[in-house]
Amino acid sequence: MTREAAAAATKQSESCISRLAQFFPDATPVRIPVRVTGMEEMGDAGSEQTVIEYGTPREVLFVSRLPLEFAGRVRVENSDGSLRAEAAVVAVQIHNGRTAIAARFSTEVSNWIVKPGL
Repeated sequence: MTREAAAAATKQSESCISRLAQFFPDATPVRIPVRVTGMEEMGDAGSEQTVIEYGTPREVLFVSRLPLEFAGRVRVENSDGSLRAEAAVVAVQIHNGRTAIAARFSTEVSNWIVKPGL
């Protein structure tokens, strides 16, 4: 992939996720590399490395290639294990072939960096 193509792909991802972030007034820009694993009743639905682009006290927003749907469940983990949480997909937005996902934590995540009122 050329640098120009990579830059165009990054710009499309940013546009896709920033459009979804507009529906979450508390969304704060973050750049946290994570592994997202789709969860089904009978096992995993695949996993991928991605980046949490925005966070709220209860949600994470990221671009995904996984076949995630509204109300689907995911596990979000960072590389050092300090973030390991389950979440439910609360929004899916497709823009220019990219899929932006918003997922809400199932329980309060004590070590999540985006806190209410900060």
